[in-house]
This record gives sequence, C-alpha cells and structure tokens, in this order.
Amino acid sequence: MKLTEIFKQNKYSLSFEVFPPKTSVAYDSVKCATEEIARLSPAFMSVTYGAGGGTSKYTLDIARNIKQEFGVPSLAHLTCVSSTRETVQERIADFKAAGIQNVMALRGDIPAALKDADRSGWDYAHAVELVRELKA
Repeated sequence: MKLTEIFKQNKYSLSFEVFPPKTSVAYDSVKCATEEIARLSPAFMSVTYGAGGGTSKYTLDIARNIKQEFGVPSLAHLTCVSSTRETVQERIADFKAAGIQNVMALRGDIPAALKDADRSGWDYAHAVELVRELKA
C-alpha cells in the first residue's frame, strides 16, 4: 500500500524507522527486532539505507521481510551520493520486484573515505536529480 493512501485515511498512524545492521553478523538480531516491531501492526515501517550506503544491501531484505511476512507497508530509503545511475536503477528494480511501492529519495551522507574526492564525475550531486529520475 502506498503511504499516500494511509495518510488520506485522516486518522492517527504509528510508524517506526529501522536501521539495517552494520555487519552481516548482526543481521539476524536486527531482523528479529524488526519482526517484533512489525508484530505491533504499525501503519508502516521505514527502513534506512545506511550511512554512505554501506549497509544498503540489507535495506531491501528487511523491507521485503516486513512487507511479505507481516503485511506491514514498508518505505525503503534510497540515497544517490556516490551511486551510479545504473546502481540506482538496479535498486529500484529490486524494490519493484519485492512489491515495495514507497521510496524515500535522499542524497545521503558522503562516506568518510570520499569526503575529499573529486565529485565532478558523480552521477548525482543533489537528491532532486534522483527525485526527477524516479518520477520520470
């Protein structure tokens, strides 16, 4: 379900934001925690992309799990900083395949290792570029 439909219901709604684990070792405990939250039947759950996209691979897994296993609409974050257009298109295709209809488009934080890098070759300088691309 799209979040716009939830918000049109003109009633209070409860949502949670969850953060993917930083390591694969912590994945199971984070997944367990998100499932406990999903059992509370929130209106939706937001799943972040991880600082610098470092844990972004878990965003899809967690968002898909809470949607498919618990029926809780999910909002997946998508950042574009230091990402290629190809990577962004792959992520969107993955979200669509998982039935995730809600995406929060963000620029995101620049990874510490890239703070002083030449950014002129990056595909996205600002989140608005990502939003326009997604809208198209």
